[in-house]
Amino acid sequence: MRSRRTTRCSGRRIAVALGLLAPRATSGAPAEPNKQVTALTPQDIRWFTPTSYTDGRQRAHLRGDSSKGGDWIDRVRIPGGSRILAHTHPDDEIDTVMEGTWCLGIGERFDEAKLKAYPAGSFIVIPANVPHFVATREGPVVVQSSGHGMFQTNYVEQ
Repeated sequence: MRSRRTTRCSGRRIAVALGLLAPRATSGAPAEPNKQVTALTPQDIRWFTPTSYTDGRQRAHLRGDSSKGGDWIDRVRIPGGSRILAHTHPDDEIDTVMEGTWCLGIGERFDEAKLKAYPAGSFIVIPANVPHFVATREGPVVVQSSGHGMFQTNYVEQ
């Protein structure tokens, strides 16, 4: 009987100890003073034209700065009727089509027959160093890209 009682008591102690810890584990931690919410309405987004964009494309930094490195999220606006020749990126390209239809092909040369259409809502990950090319038929098309490190494009095709 005694050993049974000891087991029951130690079991209660564990349950009580867990019960005391549970509220701390499930309650939200206090906000850190340096953290701020980032919220942008469409009117807040500031579009710009990087010097490397000579075809009407524009870019907007939503979080971080893709030209400097670190974590970043950008949007790219591509006019209708655009063709972007085969290129690679040194890091994975993570894209979500926000507006329009983005046409993507894989290969070292632009080939209309290899293009696959991705409508708004599509999610695409192009692994680092995979040659690919892009086109838009009707536009504009807006693609949201994100990554880590400095965004860089290396053209395979001139």
